[in-house]
Amino acid sequence: MSSILNALSVFFIPAMLTFIIGYGIIKRAPIYDYFIEGAKEGLQSAVEILPFIIAIFVGIESLVSSGAMDFLENAVKPIFAKIGMPEGLISLILLRPVSGSGALVNLQHILETEGADTLTGRAASVMMGSCETIFYVLALYFGVTRVKQVRHALPVGIITYIFGVFLSVWICSYI
Repeated sequence: MSSILNALSVFFIPAMLTFIIGYGIIKRAPIYDYFIEGAKEGLQSAVEILPFIIAIFVGIESLVSSGAMDFLENAVKPIFAKIGMPEGLISLILLRPVSGSGALVNLQHILETEGADTLTGRAASVMMGSCETIFYVLALYFGVTRVKQVRHALPVGIITYIFGVFLSVWICSYI
C-alpha cells in the first residue's frame, strides 16, 4: 500500500500541473498572464506579511535573550505542579501560542531529553498537532487584513489553547 502511495505522490504534482495547463488551453485562457498576475499578488502578500513575522521573531528572541522566559517558567512551576502538569511541558506551553518554529525546537528538546514514549513526550507531540500559535496567527491575519479590533478572537483563542493543553495531557495520561 505504501509503495502505491509513494508512486502516486511522485506523479501528483506533475499531473495537477498538466491538468491545469490543459484545461486552460482548452478554455483558451491566457495561462501565462494568470500565472504572472498570481505571482505578483503572492509577492505583494509576502511583502505585507513580512513586518508582522519580523515583529514576532524579535519579540520571541527578546523574551528568551533577556531571561524573561526563564523567569516566567520558574514563576509558573509551582502552579503547574499543583494542577498535575508535567514540568517538562512548561516551556512548550508558554512558547507554543507565540511561535510554531520555536515550539518545534522545544518539542525536539523534549523528545530528546524526556523520550517519545513518556507522558511528557506524547503530550508535547499532541500539543504541537492540536494547539495553535494564537498570537502569531492574530498578528499575521489581522495585520494583513488591517482589522484593528480583535474582539473575541483573542479570548476565544486563549481559552481553546488552554483547553487543548489540558486535554492533550489528559488524553495522553489515559492512553
